[in-house]
Amino acid sequence: MRRVCAALSGIIMLALTTPAMAEDTVAPAPEIPVWEISFGPDGLSGPGGDILRAEITRSQFVALGEDHGFADSPELGRGLAAEMKKHGRTYHAVEIGSWSNKAVQQALRTDGVTGVANLVSGKPIALPFVSNREDALLANDFAEPEGAVDLWGIDQEFIGAPTILLEELKAMAPNAAAHEAADSLLQKDLTAVAAADQGNLLMLSAPPATFAKLRAKFAGSPEAQDVIDSLAKSAAIYQHNNAGRYFANNADRIALIHGLFLQQYHEAEEPAPRVLLKMGAYHLGRGTTPTKMFDIGSLLPGLAAANKMQSLHIAFSGLGGEQLTMRPSPEGYTQVKAVDDKIITPILEAAQIDSARIGDTGHYLIPLEPIRRKLESKGINALSTFGKFVVLGFDYIVTTKAAKAATPLGE
Repeated sequence: MRRVCAALSGIIMLALTTPAMAEDTVAPAPEIPVWEISFGPDGLSGPGGDILRAEITRSQFVALGEDHGFADSPELGRGLAAEMKKHGRTYHAVEIGSWSNKAVQQALRTDGVTGVANLVSGKPIALPFVSNREDALLANDFAEPEGAVDLWGIDQEFIGAPTILLEELKAMAPNAAAHEAADSLLQKDLTAVAAADQGNLLMLSAPPATFAKLRAKFAGSPEAQDVIDSLAKSAAIYQHNNAGRYFANNADRIALIHGLFLQQYHEAEEPAPRVLLKMGAYHLGRGTTPTKMFDIGSLLPGLAAANKMQSLHIAFSGLGGEQLTMRPSPEGYTQVKAVDDKIITPILEAAQIDSARIGDTGHYLIPLEPIRRKLESKGINALSTFGKFVVLGFDYIVTTKAAKAATPLGE
């Protein structure tokens, strides 16, 4: 009996000590890569460019999730687009409404980036995710010589979009009464924009009855009815938010985004169209967003897998430099501020990536898969809600210590 106890005791002691002994022999984890990357209208270059170029060969969708207000992210988009186009026709999905998109397409056909500048002149919040110069240059890369403009508008009409779309309605007016109804609403919105009086903008203040009356004026014009419906749906989404119905606001907006994206996806000439998406990062990561939604980023992997391809998800934000921010006032709607990064820095610190490996200038590509492996569940859970979403929902981060602020065209 004593021999049995002694044997069991030895086995127990061995079991207790084995992990510690094994831990002593485990090789240190390899250093997480940080690659330099350069980009421009002609494509990607540098070690990071080689990495993304290889990913793009098998990617039906490239989803570039940004922190808004940087020039760098649309410039990166231009590099990604150039590489995607090497594999065939590529579309660009934009964070604007479907009717705003038609106006942008026409502006690009007419006069390129200058056309977009003319479209948004004096209308600084009509198209904020196309009306910065760098975003307009990216959009212009999808204007084809034969007249096609391969842009998809996949979002609600933005808060200031009526300053453009009511002009479109005036041109569609079947009679003087319809023209006057559209012009009256337009002049009110232009006055509110000039005074930075957002509470009196059509999107935030108009009840459903306003749009019902406008529809009645344009009876018999299906195109005008469609414009009015788009404005009414967008206004309802905004007004959910104003009333504190945040879940409804996000759920209705994302349902609209999904619907518009899939409509254009299925209308494309190609059976599996390649698409570059650039939107706020909340929209383009995989998995549940910080707003508790499954956004468009969660739709892409399955669509791509059905075509034996993948979706590639890249997040951009700056570690330092400057950023354009929205600060509405009668003197102007935007201002440039120094970057105060609370997105990338905590992820690098958690993964013990020395920030000295990122130079004072230039851009850097960092893969998130080895960060996930290093942090494990405990380390990921210790991140902020948005930090967890970025680490789990994206494949790569692109960042810089010298970010450039976007250049607004509308002011």
